[in-house]
Amino acid sequence: MAKCSYCDEDADIPFKCKFCDEIFCSSHRLPENHECLGLDKYKESAQEDRKVVYEPFQMKSSNEDGPSFGPVTSFMENASKNWYIKIIFICTAIFVLQALFPDYRHLFLLPLDVGQILQMPWTLFTAIFFHLGFWHLFVNMFVLFFFGRQLEMRIGSKKFIEIFVVAGIFGSVGFMLALSVFGAPAAELGGRGASGAIFGVLGTLAVIAPELKVLMLLFPVPIKIRHFVVLYAILDLFLLGAGMLGSGGHLFGLVAGVIYGYRLKNKEIGTAFNRLVRNL
Repeated sequence: MAKCSYCDEDADIPFKCKFCDEIFCSSHRLPENHECLGLDKYKESAQEDRKVVYEPFQMKSSNEDGPSFGPVTSFMENASKNWYIKIIFICTAIFVLQALFPDYRHLFLLPLDVGQILQMPWTLFTAIFFHLGFWHLFVNMFVLFFFGRQLEMRIGSKKFIEIFVVAGIFGSVGFMLALSVFGAPAAELGGRGASGAIFGVLGTLAVIAPELKVLMLLFPVPIKIRHFVVLYAILDLFLLGAGMLGSGGHLFGLVAGVIYGYRLKNKEIGTAFNRLVRNL
């Protein structure tokens, strides 16, 4: 079975790019999705020869047949294709449901008694999508909306879901370990895994796209995401020492994201080397 030249995954339906003659999977078949060098060369020669330059297809709305719903249609199309938006919908829906049926919330959140985790192991997963307050939900979904898009665009939906879930479970484990070490009544304020998944997204991006700029909320100065992640890791270490158990989930999710990012980066380097050898 053919493998994608960009992500090195098996391509069930392989696509050959007409600009670089490489084989890609459906997620990376478009030139802009695999950073096509052949497209750049084609654009340069097209401008010199005054040819038509390839541009990605874009939906255009028309007012002739009635009112235009272009922005709404575009958002719904993105929601159907991108998992970062689906996860935002899922977390928001679960937040509403737990507000309507609070008596059942304990069946899906991580228990505050470490011993009970053996009786409710599924909560390591379900806690990823639960939030204990509006601002907790808002901040996490705000970060996911901007950085989830950046990550999913780079690695594809399959790997994005994988890192989100793995980092979330790591976050749940980190919270439980912090609870066992620092056990405190204030543990109810912890994220219990939800924020661990978000930090996993940031950690992966910090490795595969370290130059990406982030605007810090407290200090409106753009900094590179790798520096942003290091600063927050240091902050979480101090907060963990101060008894903020949710920071244990943040740190474990971040570590999972960084490890996953290096795994992707090493595979990408190997793929680029193989491509270079083939072209020699």
